[in-house]
Amino acid sequence: MRLTRERSLSQKITKNTIFNIIGRIWGVLAILFLIPYIIRYVGTKGYGIWAIAGALVSYFGLLDFGLSEAFVKYISEFYAKKDYMKINKIITSGFIFYFITGVTVMSLFPFFIPFLIKCFHIPTDLYQEAWLVFLISFFTFVISYILSCFRVIQIGLQRMDITNKILIITFILLISLTVYFLKSGFGLVGVAISSAIALVIGNTINVVVAFKLLPQLRLTPLLFDKSTFKEIFMFGYKLQIARIATLIHFHLDKILLAYFLNLNFVTYYTVAAQLAFKIREVPSLLVSAIFPATAELKAKEDRGRIMELYLRSIKYVLLAGLSIGGLGILLARNFIFLWLGEGYQKSPLTLQILTIGYFFSVTASPAFFILSGIGKPRYGMRASILSALSNLLFSIGLFFLIGYYGIPLGTAISMCIGSIYLVGMLNKLLRISFKELYLRLYVKPFLAFIGAFSGGYILMKFIILLTPTWFKLITIALIYMVIFLIIIFKINYLDAFDKNLIFRYSPIGSLRFIIRR
Repeated sequence: MRLTRERSLSQKITKNTIFNIIGRIWGVLAILFLIPYIIRYVGTKGYGIWAIAGALVSYFGLLDFGLSEAFVKYISEFYAKKDYMKINKIITSGFIFYFITGVTVMSLFPFFIPFLIKCFHIPTDLYQEAWLVFLISFFTFVISYILSCFRVIQIGLQRMDITNKILIITFILLISLTVYFLKSGFGLVGVAISSAIALVIGNTINVVVAFKLLPQLRLTPLLFDKSTFKEIFMFGYKLQIARIATLIHFHLDKILLAYFLNLNFVTYYTVAAQLAFKIREVPSLLVSAIFPATAELKAKEDRGRIMELYLRSIKYVLLAGLSIGGLGILLARNFIFLWLGEGYQKSPLTLQILTIGYFFSVTASPAFFILSGIGKPRYGMRASILSALSNLLFSIGLFFLIGYYGIPLGTAISMCIGSIYLVGMLNKLLRISFKELYLRLYVKPFLAFIGAFSGGYILMKFIILLTPTWFKLITIALIYMVIFLIIIFKINYLDAFDKNLIFRYSPIGSLRFIIRR
């Protein structure tokens, strides 16, 4: 019976992870297409306005107060206990809070738009367009914000397959509508309208799916419960601090660049940051399903499997982070040149700096999810405060010291600081020694990274020469990945469980002959 439960949980996590990856692949493809396409129609200054709008909307996401993550934890726990009344109280209480907060803030936001436009030195000829873009973007956020409690039902029930199918539909709509509105001459406002339509449709689908997945779901003001809301709020606000740090990491730089420099620099930075974030997403997706899984194991008091889940998560994050992150660093300059052309000289080094910082950040994601899943979000909160404060200090300080590159460098340094603290705290709680974790899990994949990066760098010098092409870059990327995988298999980093997982769910299974030699 225990073996059956373990297999069921393993299959559930694996299935969710695969669908998370598929969904994000669509996201990467959408970004790779949309960024140059939008810039072609609206220019670097116009895209800078769009990037600022996105950053501002992300900061308003703090109005969530960490409730969405709390919903995932408690829905997962109470669903395992078949306590549907408690789930209904949680969703109803959250929806009412979101609705009141969203409507209140939406009524006030238009009065702040003129201040924001002046603060970010937006040119006079773009004033009207920026005003409309900010307004549409915020309206879209409010709709998504109010309906967000329905999307987390899918995650709490560990049905990320459905979540990502809806995400793919949303991306297809977004791309199609963006192309249509830009070709029709709507400009930057058309980009905002496209995003609004796609997201509203996506959120509407989430509502319908929530009631299909959970037939016991009831939404009525009579189910609003102060004690239930207080319980999820007290858990969520600690995760909210972590979200603040995340927003500072991913969006503060754009705000600082818009304030200290100009919109062109915002675009140069955003291009690199979007790529670095997508690189970061690949390893983070490998562990994104462990939060609800950990909550389920915590409800069953299964400490041994929580420990195993943590150690294996670190292993997979390291493999994905070092392989894909190293590739991003290696090919940054030539990739951006082929993707966007001339005029983005500051973007490659920005991408390389941020990729290093994001790598350290993502290696701490298993610790963050495990700590949140077992009901100890305070450590993530402390790590986030440390990281956020150091980001402000280093980004602004290094900007005045070395200029533009000081901002991404400050972000990268702060990510390293917060990650080291967070991993150290969970290791202490689980009684894992430094030697056991780092010598057992970190050394071998770093050796594989060094070997693959060295081989890829030498090949790049011989193959690229003066003229980079997509065929040359793809060739180098494939050779890099093959070298990395050969070294990983040859030094026996993966155990029987890992190999079986790879052979069952990925194309790497065709490389069996390498292992058997």
